[in-house]
Amino acid sequence: MKVRYFAAAAVALVLAVPTAFAQNKQVNVRVGWNPFAGSTPITATMINEKLFEQEAKKYGYDVTTEWIQFTAGGPPANAAMVSGRLDIDVDFGSAAMVPRIKQKVPILIFGVHASHLSNAVVVRPGSDVNDIAKLAGKTVGVPIATSAHYTLASIAQYQLGKSLQELGVKLVNMPPTEGIKMPPGIDAAGVWVPLRFMGKPLGTAELLIDSSGFMGAGHRLGVKRTDDVKNAWAYPEGYLADRLYLCARDGFAKDHPNLLVAFLRARVLAQKIANDNKDKALAVANEWWKLDPAVAAQARDTYPENTNIRNAPYVLEYDALAIIKTSEFFTSIDTIDAPVTWAELKPVLAPAAAMQKAAWEEGGAKPTVAEMEAHFKGSNPTWPELNIAAGRPVWMWDETPNWGERHYKAGPFTMKK
Repeated sequence: MKVRYFAAAAVALVLAVPTAFAQNKQVNVRVGWNPFAGSTPITATMINEKLFEQEAKKYGYDVTTEWIQFTAGGPPANAAMVSGRLDIDVDFGSAAMVPRIKQKVPILIFGVHASHLSNAVVVRPGSDVNDIAKLAGKTVGVPIATSAHYTLASIAQYQLGKSLQELGVKLVNMPPTEGIKMPPGIDAAGVWVPLRFMGKPLGTAELLIDSSGFMGAGHRLGVKRTDDVKNAWAYPEGYLADRLYLCARDGFAKDHPNLLVAFLRARVLAQKIANDNKDKALAVANEWWKLDPAVAAQARDTYPENTNIRNAPYVLEYDALAIIKTSEFFTSIDTIDAPVTWAELKPVLAPAAAMQKAAWEEGGAKPTVAEMEAHFKGSNPTWPELNIAAGRPVWMWDETPNWGERHYKAGPFTMKK
C-alpha cells in the first residue's frame, strides 16, 4: 500500500507542472559520480553544459548542483545516502545495488545510466591457459566479490558446469590495476573496462573471454563469440547483464519528484549531445581518464549509450533481472544469506516509475515500448556486434503479468541446490 501511495503521489506531482512560476524554488542537489566510469562522456557533458540546471528550471527550480566524486565503491555513497548527505548518484552497478537493497539503504532506482559493463578474463600472451577449462588448478587474480569475480564464476558454470571451487581455482584478491599486469604467481586475471583494453598495449595480457561471450587472441578458438552464450539467462547480451543505475535518496524523491524527471531529461539530452560530437565527448571524458586515445575509444565504445545503441535511460525488465541474478551469485559465495526477491525489489523500483514515464513522454515517447522489447542492438568500431537485453519499462509493471520475472531463467547459480 505504501508503494502504491507513493507512486500515485508521484504521478500527481509530476503531471501537475504549471507553465509558469511566480518564484522558482531554490534547491541544492548533491550528486555522486565516478569520473573514471565508462559513462563519463555523458556525465561530463551533463556537468559542463549544466543540463540538469536548465531542465530543472522548466519545473520551477533554481538548482545548485554539487557533483561529489565517489571512486571507492558503494559503501561511502551508502553512508552518505543514509545520513542525508547525498541526493542522487549515477555510477554504481548491480553488485552495489544488492547490498543497498538487503541493507535497506533509503534509495529509489529511477533510471539506468549505462549498460554492458563488460568484464573480462585475461591471460599472458602465448599462455597455455587458452581455454576456461585450463584454469582448473590455476591461480587467478581478481577483486573478490565484485562483478569481475561474478563474470569469471558465471563463465565457468556455463561452459563447464562447475564452480571455481570444484575446478580447484585459487583466487587471489587483486585489484584489476594489478591484475592486468599479470604479476608473477597468477595464471589469469579478472578485470573490467578500461583495464581490459590496456593489456595489449602494455604487452602483458590478452583477452581470453569476456562477459559477452567474446573470445580474444588468448583463446585457442580465436576471436569470435562462443556458441554456449546462447544458453545464458542474459542472452542476447551475454553470460550476464550489469548496469550503472540512477539512484535517489527516497526522502529527496518524495520532496522533489519533478527534479528526478528533470534529471532524466538532462541525461537524455546529454547523451544526444555526446553522440552528436563523439570526439569532443571522448576528449572531455579523457581529461579524467587520462588514457591512451585508442584505449579511451575502446572504453567509450563498450558502453552502448556512448554510441547511441541504447537510448533509453529507464529501468527495463532485464535491468531489474540483473540485480536479481547478481544477488544469486553473492548468495553462492555467502556474502548474503538469500537472493533479492521481486517483493524486495519492487519498493525500490515502483515509486519512480511515474517519473520515468513522464520523462519518456516529454521526449516524445521514444524509443517506443516495442523497440525496448526488441532489445537494443548495433555496432561500433570496437564491437562488431553489441546486444543489450531490455524489455518493457518499469511503468508497465502492474499491467504486465510477471513483469521482469517472465524473462527469468535458472542458472548459473540456481543450477545446484
